[in-house]
Amino acid sequence: MVLKGDILIHGLGVAGATLAYLTSKLGFRVVGLDVAPYYRKACGDVVTLRSYTWELLRATGSILTFARRFEVRVGGIEVAYLNLGPVWAVVDKPKLVNTLRSMAEAEGAKIVKGKGAPEAGSDGVVVDARGPYAHNLNESVLTVRFIAKARWDDDSALLDFDPANLGFYWVFPLGDGRVNMGSGFRRVGDGRLLKLLTLRYYRRLTGGDPVVLDVRGAPVAVEAPVRLMENRVYKVGEAAGLVNSITGEGNRYAIHSAIALARTISQGRGVEGYRELLGGVLDEMTLSRLLLRLVEKLGPKTSTKLMKSLPQEFWAYYFKGRL
Repeated sequence: MVLKGDILIHGLGVAGATLAYLTSKLGFRVVGLDVAPYYRKACGDVVTLRSYTWELLRATGSILTFARRFEVRVGGIEVAYLNLGPVWAVVDKPKLVNTLRSMAEAEGAKIVKGKGAPEAGSDGVVVDARGPYAHNLNESVLTVRFIAKARWDDDSALLDFDPANLGFYWVFPLGDGRVNMGSGFRRVGDGRLLKLLTLRYYRRLTGGDPVVLDVRGAPVAVEAPVRLMENRVYKVGEAAGLVNSITGEGNRYAIHSAIALARTISQGRGVEGYRELLGGVLDEMTLSRLLLRLVEKLGPKTSTKLMKSLPQEFWAYYFKGRL
């Protein structure tokens, strides 16, 4: 199958679908290629609010609720509790992505089912937006999440860090009495064990069992190298390694990088222009990887003490995506 266009995008998750919409709206001939005609993914239902993420979420009608209050635990012990206002939007991610695909098609983009490794052609721009599958999966952490009916405050999010396994448990609201709860640890690669650990954690937390509606697992490329271009193929979002190693955040970076690359292409600036437009995002990636290595090097006992001693302001910056 030969596909031709001004821009060929491999992968239509958050980054790829955003890029397809923005570049087709700018008047480029866009072809988007994805293995699935309908997007579904295990986790990643939170988007840190910025003006540009808010604009996109509002346009797609994908916001379910907001997380305003945040509890931090380390090894089950509370170390911080913050009321920050609506800094996280909890979204219907399939709706976000599938609406963006439809918006791209309405602007003239061609969406095609298929797969294949991106290769630069003699003309046009080729973009790798395949998420974690653009990397060696050894550079990823397996995550498991449950969607469940459960007793939970409708605006509260919880993160409980486990320094021994280098990861954390999470619980946050989805609205209508539902929660997204899950876990991901660098030192736990067995999906069945992750499911068991997550359910056990919820029982300890609430004293009861959730009513499970859906269970999924997916890799998150928290250790993949940051590369904006490889073999003359541009990369965006998780395919570019833009995932925060200590928060697991990827959606904001996916949207940010898609906007930056769309501007780069429209201005004809090349990869250095793309790098410049990404701004502090690249610094965030460097810092997150350094912090992950620090926690690993310190060991569980010392890193636990360190995390328990951090001031409230640190955690406020953490949840706001301002580290």
